[in-house]
Amino acid sequence: MKKREDIVEKFSTFLSFGNANIARNLIWHTDPELERYIKRLVKSEPEANKEFWARYFLKILTEASHLQRREAENKKDTETPIQANAGKSSVPSSSIAGRHLSAYLQEACLWASQKSYQRFKFLRHKYPLEEYFQIANSAANPPAKLLKNFYLDHPQTNIEGYARTALLRFVSNTIYRQDIEAKRDKFSDYGLLKDLTNKELREALTYQGINNNQIYSYCLVWQCLNEIYEPNQSLVNSNFKYPSETHFTQITFRYNQRKNKINSSTETSVDKIQDMLSTCIKAARDYRTKRFLPLEEYDTISDLMPTPWDTLLQQEASEQVQFIIWQLFSNMPEAGQIIFKLLLGLNLTQIEIAAVLKSKYPELQKQYQVARHLARYNKNLLKDLANEWQKINPEVCLNDDKDIERIKDAMTECLQSLCQNLLYSTLDKIEQQCNHSKKLLTLTNEINMRKKPRIEPLIVDLSEASNMLREIKEHFINCFQEELEININLPKQSLKLVEDKIEILVDEWIKGKLYVANKG
Repeated sequence: MKKREDIVEKFSTFLSFGNANIARNLIWHTDPELERYIKRLVKSEPEANKEFWARYFLKILTEASHLQRREAENKKDTETPIQANAGKSSVPSSSIAGRHLSAYLQEACLWASQKSYQRFKFLRHKYPLEEYFQIANSAANPPAKLLKNFYLDHPQTNIEGYARTALLRFVSNTIYRQDIEAKRDKFSDYGLLKDLTNKELREALTYQGINNNQIYSYCLVWQCLNEIYEPNQSLVNSNFKYPSETHFTQITFRYNQRKNKINSSTETSVDKIQDMLSTCIKAARDYRTKRFLPLEEYDTISDLMPTPWDTLLQQEASEQVQFIIWQLFSNMPEAGQIIFKLLLGLNLTQIEIAAVLKSKYPELQKQYQVARHLARYNKNLLKDLANEWQKINPEVCLNDDKDIERIKDAMTECLQSLCQNLLYSTLDKIEQQCNHSKKLLTLTNEINMRKKPRIEPLIVDLSEASNMLREIKEHFINCFQEELEININLPKQSLKLVEDKIEILVDEWIKGKLYVANKG
């Protein structure tokens, strides 16, 4: 996407998505009327920057709004300086001022849509990036309501930074209101657990105040539930029955079996497993019914004075930042790269990482040793990222460690995406070396055929499709395990104890392949 460099472009052009089949095909369209207005204004104040003009247009909107309110209260016409000058070409009308501000906020809308697209990964089949952008754009056009609580008299506040916070919240509220709450209501307790993703459950448990060590145990129980509890019901109607005593006994046995692999000698009872699943259900219910804040109540919006570090945080999805992180990751010691791949790519816990790497790295025998190394790698990576960003943006000042900590979450998101893509590329390589692509395509055709009235018989029946998918999964799990052990120079079968995590990764990769093939 071409960046808007000058004032005229920033206040007179609007973003649109071009050919949907071409990635990142974003186009700027010029509004001729706005272009004429802003050129005239810039000529009168050539030294003014973008923030000056954004405040100028917002002040026009604010005064027009106050005028309308007074007229409604007094039921008579009252002239203000803005209205008195409305006929002069040097002062835009409130309508024109609103359009200028909407144009200025296009990057803020794109940023909010990109963040939302990343946040709601499990809804990508329903909400493409363009949809999120349209939702954000609807809040910024007209912009008066979005910015009505912006404090114009404070010189340190920043309109674009404020708008990004407000737009991201607006998009999130819209998605929760329109989709997630409705989705939540149609599921029974265990239907809801079966519908959750691993990432959703982790976030839900975090919101409940459960610490990271406990979260691993809850997620393991949930994984065992998914493996053992398979109701014979259509996913369209997810009112699954309560699991039987046999189910709970099998889930408990599987859970203890997995825990024993990582040297946990304490046996967990069936009652404890049921309590843990109840906690997961409550967390999931709360997670999918987060309170949303109506736009009318934006008086409490935080971060009204974004710092240069906020600017970096807001741009973590940009190619530039991703490229910097890729370079820093590539230059990291091998042990650091492996730890991040296992932690962020394969979603292993620190205990599991220690169990996997203890034969390769004597200094990583225990969980606390992994934690110590991870903290050091994270700290160095953050400082290096800050230094590299300062070279590109000299106005960014590094004040203290707190400034660096502010960008940690953004960096972790980029790192997680990088590590997952590296592991997915390994699966892509395995796919190219075998004939399972044709089988995946056959399964996709099966799915499509079941959506339409059938004239010709199906290629495979459900039983055969299920067996085929199981065979494909087992092949990729085994091949991926072998390939990863070779890549990071581990003894054979070192990754056997985390086979459940490999299975989840392969599952997500296959679902992605089926989805892409299904979209054609």
